[in-house]
Amino acid sequence: MIQSQGRQADWRRANSTAYECHKAVGRALKRGDLVKQPCQVCGATDEHARIDAHHDDYSKPEAVTWLCRSHHVRFHRSAQQEMVLA
Repeated sequence: MIQSQGRQADWRRANSTAYECHKAVGRALKRGDLVKQPCQVCGATDEHARIDAHHDDYSKPEAVTWLCRSHHVRFHRSAQQEMVLA
């Protein structure tokens, strides 16, 4: 169980499945089983922008869509807006 305090620790406790997927991606990257790809929207690379692994399905931790931070944030903001409007 996560003992630390703060916004990140709160998120990890509330989203343990997502957090486990994030850790699985990190391990797969270190092992070389996954290799960061350019953003699938704009083509930005890790040299010019932070590239995130986005999960559509947390039951498949290594099935990711590579998005630059800007597009990843936009995706989640639009998804949250759609949930509010639905």
